Amino acid sequence: MLHQKVYLLSDERMALHDIISNSHSKNFKDTNENSAEGREESPCGTEEAPLENYSRIAAIKQRLMRLEYKFASRMFPWVCNQQLYSSRELGRDETRMDLVGVLNTNHSIRIIPLPCKPASRQTIELAHSPDHYARMKRTSELTTKQLQAMTDPDDLYYNNWTFSAATLAAGGVVECVNAVTAFQPASTRAIALVRPPGHHALRDKPMGFCYFNNIAIAAKHAIHTGRASKVFILDWDIHHGNGIQEITYDDPNIFYLSIHRASKSEKHWFYPGSGDSSEVGSGSARGTNLNIAWGQGGMGDTEYAEAFRTIVLPALETFSPDLIIVACGLDAAKGDLLGDCGLSPAMFYAMTNSLLKTCGQKIPIVIAQEGGYNANLNADCMEGIALALLGEPWKEDSTDYQETTFWSSKSILPQHKREVLQTMNPYTIEKYYTKRTDDHQNLINIHALASIRRTNRAFLRVR
Repeated sequence: MLHQKVYLLSDERMALHDIISNSHSKNFKDTNENSAEGREESPCGTEEAPLENYSRIAAIKQRLMRLEYKFASRMFPWVCNQQLYSSRELGRDETRMDLVGVLNTNHSIRIIPLPCKPASRQTIELAHSPDHYARMKRTSELTTKQLQAMTDPDDLYYNNWTFSAATLAAGGVVECVNAVTAFQPASTRAIALVRPPGHHALRDKPMGFCYFNNIAIAAKHAIHTGRASKVFILDWDIHHGNGIQEITYDDPNIFYLSIHRASKSEKHWFYPGSGDSSEVGSGSARGTNLNIAWGQGGMGDTEYAEAFRTIVLPALETFSPDLIIVACGLDAAKGDLLGDCGLSPAMFYAMTNSLLKTCGQKIPIVIAQEGGYNANLNADCMEGIALALLGEPWKEDSTDYQETTFWSSKSILPQHKREVLQTMNPYTIEKYYTKRTDDHQNLINIHALASIRRTNRAFLRVR
């Protein structure tokens, strides 16, 4: 029996990017061990570490290694029952690589490790200005005092390894694109566990924890090298990817669709404050930029299901890309430290599954890590995404699965692609979900539906 596989890219050198007080007090080995083992059970932010730190990635990698071990033990119990692979050792790279070596002889790895290499200057400058690249490169030579003067722990921080980590993050997403678009790839699906994130980075400016725009670089690279002619970027990070939008806004070969929080109201303002539904692209690219902007927090599975059913999946099918890249922020999950929304891990499974079912099994897809600021929650959500990519069912004991996957089958899409955008019915949610009795939740639904209608109207005007 053939099993679906997925590439997994991560690189511990990305841990070297840290706030300068931490990076000067730890060596690389200490940073690795503390990130991979000691922080998984707690939120990412601490008094010593900013919210965006390596524990976000380490917790996910550890969970995915456990998932691979689970599959391996199911297929090869006589290998995995050896004392070498105790549960205490799972997640450590040396143990994992031993397991990979043993299983590779049986050609049965479900999660394929993918090496990472830094993006070249030429590749990065497909999305960024030469001046921006040069400024970032200079940070590797600045003094501690100069780096501290540039640092804002709430937004951007630097050390002498920031440039190196940022080029690795960009290169990691590029390598995933190369892998899934190769001739006869081992898999057409990949997960890039990279940091620092990238979707806020502008063409000529870093912002919001982001230095190089990993996904925009990878999308431009795919077009530039002929690996894809049309790229669909779906950004479900709770913050608008203003950098991706800026870089791709006039490119008709890249469709950018973002679901995020944004409001012009001072009371509900949310970083970075951009991403209005009226922003639909420019010139020949009009109609290839789409924003579903929630006016406030609290949006959950129901609201995202309706957004997918009425806008995301029809837009994806209409654009018919030959590469999908997901800006996979996990900060819309319930319990995240910043997002204030309510997505469940089952919903991340369902959203991923819906993309696969809508575009078919042969379209390459890359899941690239962006935000998400609760390490344990990140692991839960990415496990759901990985299960969908691997073609595995959701956990049998989940009570959410049946409710969150009604729209994931391609059969629910109408025969005519345009019709789904023109016949938006704000009351269709009630067919699939128990009517809420909580007044606050009903109010949030009303705001969500208003946001979806605004996006529909803006999109229809330019189609």
